[in-house]
Amino acid sequence: MAISNLPYDDRAIVDALKTVPVQSETISKVSVNFLDNEISEQSTATVTATLSWVVSSAEAVRILERAAPAASESAPRLAAQG
Repeated sequence: MAISNLPYDDRAIVDALKTVPVQSETISKVSVNFLDNEISEQSTATVTATLSWVVSSAEAVRILERAAPAASESAPRLAAQG
């Protein structure tokens, strides 16, 4: 089952992954787009990547519970089984 496009706090999910046991991690589709023809400390670039982590399903439920917006009635509430 996949849960996506829901109003979870993306930053809270990524930050939580730094605190739980991760079984594996993959990085793919990395791109760097320069937003200017000039290369300097004042010009910018956008770095984009797809990151995937494998964690236990119980950890995933806890992460989603913490990342769900408190005021949102539309976010499904997940209960850990077991």
